[in-house]
Amino acid sequence: MPRSDAAVRIRTRLLLIYNLTPQVQVSEDMLRPLTEALDLGRFAAHVEAAGLLLPRLVLHERVPEITLPPGAARVDGAYITLAVTPRRDPLLFVDVEIADGADDADAIAETLYTTWQERSAIRVGAVPLTQWLDGRLRTHGSTEDRAADRPPLAFGRNVHQSVFPGASLARGLLAGHVLGDTVGQEVVTIVLRGTLDSDTGATLGIRRPETLNNAGQTMVAHGRGVSLIVGYAPSVENAFGLAAAGILTAVAAVHRIRRQAFAALELDRAAAVETTDDARALVGQLSSRLNDLQLDLSFSVEAYADTILIPELLVESFHSSLREVSSLADALANTSRIVERVNAVLATRRVDLETASQQYAEDRDRVLAAVIAVGSLIALPPALLLAYFGVNSSDVDSRRSILDLHHYGVAYAVAWLPFVLLIVVGLVARRRISLRLSGPDADAAERRSRRSRLGRSRRRGR
Repeated sequence: MPRSDAAVRIRTRLLLIYNLTPQVQVSEDMLRPLTEALDLGRFAAHVEAAGLLLPRLVLHERVPEITLPPGAARVDGAYITLAVTPRRDPLLFVDVEIADGADDADAIAETLYTTWQERSAIRVGAVPLTQWLDGRLRTHGSTEDRAADRPPLAFGRNVHQSVFPGASLARGLLAGHVLGDTVGQEVVTIVLRGTLDSDTGATLGIRRPETLNNAGQTMVAHGRGVSLIVGYAPSVENAFGLAAAGILTAVAAVHRIRRQAFAALELDRAAAVETTDDARALVGQLSSRLNDLQLDLSFSVEAYADTILIPELLVESFHSSLREVSSLADALANTSRIVERVNAVLATRRVDLETASQQYAEDRDRVLAAVIAVGSLIALPPALLLAYFGVNSSDVDSRRSILDLHHYGVAYAVAWLPFVLLIVVGLVARRRISLRLSGPDADAAERRSRRSRLGRSRRRGR
């Protein structure tokens, strides 16, 4: 008989998920599937099949001494899991169980609030958590990461906290859980981290996916940053946590993509482009940034906005509800348009560069043609004269200088006059050349030209 997806937990568990910055370079041979750290049960096959698109494990350790911020409930150690996405965005899982007797709704809400707002105060022993992670990453990381001049790890702005209540709290939540629009007071306290009055009976934006709520057995209620999950087996809890991590990664990537897009536009605005080399360098920088934006959009947002990564009804229902409350679809559409604007700016710069390059080529060819033409004009008449003076003829008097224009004037005129006439005819023809268009505009221009010529003719007649 297959294992049930429902189960009763003994102690309250918190799965705290944080995105970290900056991106880290970890060699492929260090990365392992998340199934080595999270018990995913029947979902493991889906996670391993989609392993290249999902976050992959870097380190997973049990730390017996972890200190949460002041005001948080007591915990007995924690499991620290660090994973990276395909775009090398670090993702931190802090898995703790609350000590017995400290898991009422108010204590959990206070713990969620402090680990959200004061997460930089979390310590392993006496060392801040991010500093401890940095040390572990540099010790066990690849040579490339250890040698890189990378800033230290720091908490990002995005957090998701999953609460899996223990036996007494779970029974109370399930007993007070009814299907409909009413949300229990304890649910509001936990999901909103105690930030709003919980006795009004209003839903306050809390979502309860219909597929996941079975009165008396299971309950799921969540907001944007907190999920309350009651009555599910550990493998389902971990699958929900992985789905939440995907949404968290996508939202963090949206923020980063927008910052980088605005930075690219600022680079374009502030760039001083005076030469084709400057334009070519700017186009190269914008192209590189656009490539990064498009890859981030595809593999850090779109991949996690899709429920097909773990095609199971429970996970898809939770993922869809969380994606809806986080407004990820709207954020993705708006961010895609922002990236398209960057692409439009790059296209304009490319056109400018092509135009400048074409103009440069035309100017270069024009100068070369002018040099050749001038050289030909200068060389041919003297060549003709030298040929004339070099012949053995009675017209050439060896006693006279070749610069005697009075005697040789006709020869000089015959040599130079055709070239002078050619230059004059070319200049006149150049002044009469105009751009000829077809269509109504061309006809109107021709009529105006005729009227202008007629007016000048009449004025000359007067």
